[in-house]
Amino acid sequence: MSRHLIIDGYNAIHKIKELERKKDISLEASRMYFIKMLLGFMAQKKMFDKTFIVFDSKEKDLGVRRESYGNIEVLFGTHDKDADSVIVDLLRDASNDDVISVSSDDNFVRNHARVYGRDVIPIKKLKDIIMLKKKRMKSKIKERDLEDHKIKDINEELKKHWRLD
Repeated sequence: MSRHLIIDGYNAIHKIKELERKKDISLEASRMYFIKMLLGFMAQKKMFDKTFIVFDSKEKDLGVRRESYGNIEVLFGTHDKDADSVIVDLLRDASNDDVISVSSDDNFVRNHARVYGRDVIPIKKLKDIIMLKKKRMKSKIKERDLEDHKIKDINEELKKHWRLD
């Protein structure tokens, strides 16, 4: 019995603030940051054996393009087959023995997940699950109030270090 997570990729990117901010740089930056977040989460928590992130694509490939990053598989739909259809195909082709959770706020995807007897995780809950690592780290850090002039000095030093002047 394998445990899989299927994520509606762009649905997550548009609803998770940390990913939405990266989208201003580029969509690729947002996707890679998301993958990095998931790799960190999966290394720490062993909730899922494999994660599939499915994105729409406008490419006219003959089939779904796949990229692997450890136990994360990224799938890109095609011009003729959108991400939602790819997710439904994954659900239809999965073994009944596999435990599958689907994360999306798209009603089409959520309803199909339920039809196939799979768990549905809203994107907000997915964010809460994968951000556990950061929340735990924040609780161990004790913050101090800094005076304005100290903050300014630190910023100036960082600008020099990063050669932003």
